[in-house]
Amino acid sequence: MDLEKKRKKQCKGKGKGEGNVESSFSICDLPDVILQLIISSLPTKEAIQTSILSKRWKHLWRDISKIELEDGKPEERQQFMHFVTRLLVACDCSSLEKFSLTCNVDKDASRVNEWLCGFINPKIQELCLCLYGIEEPLVFPDQLFTCATLTNFELDMQHDFNLPSSVHFRCLRTLTLSNIIFPDSSSAQQLFSGCPALEDLYLINCDLRNVQSVCIYSPLLRKIHIREDKDGMLDEDHDEIDGCRVLIVGTNLKSFTYDGDCMNEYFLYRSTLVIDASIQVLPPEYYWVREETWQISSGKFTFRLLKSLPNVEKLSMSETSIMTLSRTSLLGQLPLFGNLAVLEFDPFSSIELSYKALLTLLRNSPCLQVLRFQGGVSQPKDDANCIFNPLPVCFSTTLKTIEIGGISEEEELFAIKILLQAASVLDKLRIQCYWRLFNRHDRRIGLKRSKEFCKQILKYPKSSMNCEIEFEYY
Repeated sequence: MDLEKKRKKQCKGKGKGEGNVESSFSICDLPDVILQLIISSLPTKEAIQTSILSKRWKHLWRDISKIELEDGKPEERQQFMHFVTRLLVACDCSSLEKFSLTCNVDKDASRVNEWLCGFINPKIQELCLCLYGIEEPLVFPDQLFTCATLTNFELDMQHDFNLPSSVHFRCLRTLTLSNIIFPDSSSAQQLFSGCPALEDLYLINCDLRNVQSVCIYSPLLRKIHIREDKDGMLDEDHDEIDGCRVLIVGTNLKSFTYDGDCMNEYFLYRSTLVIDASIQVLPPEYYWVREETWQISSGKFTFRLLKSLPNVEKLSMSETSIMTLSRTSLLGQLPLFGNLAVLEFDPFSSIELSYKALLTLLRNSPCLQVLRFQGGVSQPKDDANCIFNPLPVCFSTTLKTIEIGGISEEEELFAIKILLQAASVLDKLRIQCYWRLFNRHDRRIGLKRSKEFCKQILKYPKSSMNCEIEFEYY
């Protein structure tokens, strides 16, 4: 029975007061354009399967706006390759707005090149490519690099990123580059100069060894995230490499994150608007790296970044960042962080309270409100003389909250005792207790010991009578 007859049957016999309002609605009543939008929201294989629903649905999927492809198990590789090739022929790629491909290229670079040229159209808006196992260079269509509609581009490819003579991403707002190798300085500069509307930039383990210097500038750039942890970049014959000098001009930059091993030099220029920053320097994993040289260079690296962030409101640092910064002779040149309200340290290491860099930061942060030691805080008793002399201004004016993640040793209890005595306006001390730190095999024993520690803390004298101590048990 066709749709019109069904409607008449449903309306037949309705009373005068009921009118002719139709009481049922089918998805088939929707126009093709709406149905294609619905189909596009499905995973690609499920979108194709809608073709068996009826004659009308048979070809609707061919004009979908989103395609996501991901290879599976090695034994299914040939099946995946044939599927994508057939899809390229059957699908109207001119309608694609979003395309995602995760694929082991292996020896099929020519076939993948064909896919890239076919699926990437001049109207693409979002493009995500994760290509690994590359043995031969890939060729991206030239039209990609002058695409006027592309707003989000993600590329994960451990290979040279060869660029055409013209690069102009007029509307690109988010760029994520992972593991790519820049062949030279001019190509790197060409790419970053061709993104005038860029707002968010993510550089994840990118190889800049062939780049001497590059300037990253976009008047709209608001967030930059850099991670570099190249396990295979150094070898036993080279204990260091010539790092790239990266100038970041951030007239509108609000967020800056660095997580890595200081292999390149980063300079923030005109970054006075940054309100959220994270500096997570990692310890070296290479046994042939000279420790003294590494500490000096890492400390200078951290100092340069901090000096560029005078107006930061929230600052996160690693234990390594604080430790190496403490070894430098530059602490006296750190700026006053007049807007810093939240200072936190990573959850992977305990911070020693007497680190010179930590004490300098506290004294240079007169408006600090929250202090977080996510990995814990400690202080040896024989090295505690006059830690807070002079006392940081924030301890008697603005510091309201201290949070500590994990306690299990006497040195940590001693650090807490010092903090309680120094912070005279403290409202809350929150301590996380992990029973595994006391006994990893027996939860009952671990909890018992952690509660004993907590009872001891409650007996410590407090400079602030309003301070509440909270314990969270895990």
